[in-house]
Amino acid sequence: MARWTTPSQLPDATVPSHLLSHLRRNAASYSAVLVGLLVTAVAASYVWQSLQERRQRRFDDVAGDGTLSLQQGLDLYQALLLGVHGLFASSQHVDRHEFGAYVNSLELPRRYPGLQVIGFSEWLRPEDLARHEAEVRGTGLPGYRVWPEGLRDAYTAIVFLEPFTPRNQEALGFDMLTEPSRRAAMLRALETGLPSATGKVQLLQDWEDTLGREGFLLYVPVYRWPQTTNPPRSPRERLRGFVFAPIRMADLMESLRFPGFRQTIDLTVYDGTEVRDETLLYTSITPGVPMAHEFKQKHSLSVAGETWTLVFTARKSYLDRSTSAQVPIVVVSGLLVTMSLFLITRSQVKARAAAEAAREEQQRLTGEARAAVQIRDDFLSIAAHELRTPLTSLKLQFQLLYRNLRGEGPHDLEKLQQRLESCERQSTRLTTLVDSLLDVSRLARGRLELNLEDLSLDEVTREAARRFETEAQSAGVQLTVDTPRVVTGRWDRLRLEQVITNLLSNALKYGHGAPVDVRVHSDETNATLEVRDHGIGLSSEDAQRIFGRFERAVSSRHYGGLGLGLFITRQLVEALGGHITVTSTPGQGSTFTVVLPLAGPGTG
Repeated sequence: MARWTTPSQLPDATVPSHLLSHLRRNAASYSAVLVGLLVTAVAASYVWQSLQERRQRRFDDVAGDGTLSLQQGLDLYQALLLGVHGLFASSQHVDRHEFGAYVNSLELPRRYPGLQVIGFSEWLRPEDLARHEAEVRGTGLPGYRVWPEGLRDAYTAIVFLEPFTPRNQEALGFDMLTEPSRRAAMLRALETGLPSATGKVQLLQDWEDTLGREGFLLYVPVYRWPQTTNPPRSPRERLRGFVFAPIRMADLMESLRFPGFRQTIDLTVYDGTEVRDETLLYTSITPGVPMAHEFKQKHSLSVAGETWTLVFTARKSYLDRSTSAQVPIVVVSGLLVTMSLFLITRSQVKARAAAEAAREEQQRLTGEARAAVQIRDDFLSIAAHELRTPLTSLKLQFQLLYRNLRGEGPHDLEKLQQRLESCERQSTRLTTLVDSLLDVSRLARGRLELNLEDLSLDEVTREAARRFETEAQSAGVQLTVDTPRVVTGRWDRLRLEQVITNLLSNALKYGHGAPVDVRVHSDETNATLEVRDHGIGLSSEDAQRIFGRFERAVSSRHYGGLGLGLFITRQLVEALGGHITVTSTPGQGSTFTVVLPLAGPGTG
């Protein structure tokens, strides 16, 4: 059967306890930060949205201004051609000189940038071709001809072209009906009687464009004066010709003016309603300039019967120039307010936490003080007991010695010797207790000094064991030392002997007369000393604490001592750069293992 676990049943280990405690203590501060950040984000978003809307409106206005400006420029060109058309409408015969004088009076380069050439192309029927060529040759152009050659149902021939430069004279006689785009525009102008524009054309001749760039031509039809005596004729029969002007897109756009054009706003013009590379007439976009594609708008423009598609695009600099400082101000202000709220709330939380911590610290210090007082009392009780025993024995032996020496008769030298030996043992015990207390004091103050020298651990161990032979024999303990080979290292002899002595003394005390085995061995870097007894042993809990100060695994009533031996031993072993461990089983004895680096302290 499946067992479901609710979120409340998940183990606390998934989130560290210190993190949970931190979050609980600072919940108010973080709540203030979240609220402040939320308000700041909403305000910044609102201001940013307003700024984007203003940018969009400004961009829309600029695109509208650009479209209107281009429309007005094209209307101006059409009006100019209609003015030239008026020259033919007001005169039954216009010659080259009259046409040139009129066009030159317009000052095209200065007043109409982009409109470099204006011309007139005459409409001819096939039967009029020979007469026409002869008439034009008679005006001083002996090499004139209509070209390209070939039989067609109708012809047009450029007869006037201003400015009348030698290079432009080469275009005289050209039949523009032979080029499809020009033909379509001319026929549309013929049928409608209105100005007509070509689609995208490549301006190849010098009289159209010296650089061969993209452009278009405008045509205005010119009709003969109506003959009232005759019935009305069709437009084709009345057609006299076309006033025309080739216009290069680069020149036309150069004269275009609207805010930001070529600085922050780019314009691309396509012939027709589709945006394709083949229909591209003009673009102001410079390769490599970063664009802001979110600001892009398309407009349609009617140009003398043709439709253009205008695409306005903003550059990245448009965003930079229109960036408002309101958003940073709102964000910075919001962050400052949020930080202020956080600091105020945080200070309050810290004050409360400090008060709680002070109370907890006071409770901890009080507990430690009580524990220290209890440890002190226990220590004083144990120390008093430990010191009283040898002192009492010494006092008793001295009293007996005093009586023997004051008594009459011969003195029993054997008894005197025994009492002196007892005094020596008790004095040694007192010295050991005092030395232990002094060692603890030195270790606590970090004033333990080491005199390092090259020593043989096996030799030092055997010497220490020999000093315990008498005590071991008295207790019926078999003490064995196993040193398979010489183990040499750099240690302090006095402290090393003290470590071995403490471990042997401890093994004999708690061994209950069972054998004590000592083994010394080493590897390439460390020496190992093992002292094993077969006595009362230790529980796992006692094995973890017996190396502490004043810690004892058994009652002081049954086993003497201050509870400092193993504490001092551990401190000395660590001072020598090693470590000590114990493995034990209750009732089966204990094994103390000391590992020391052969090279001495600071290398293990």
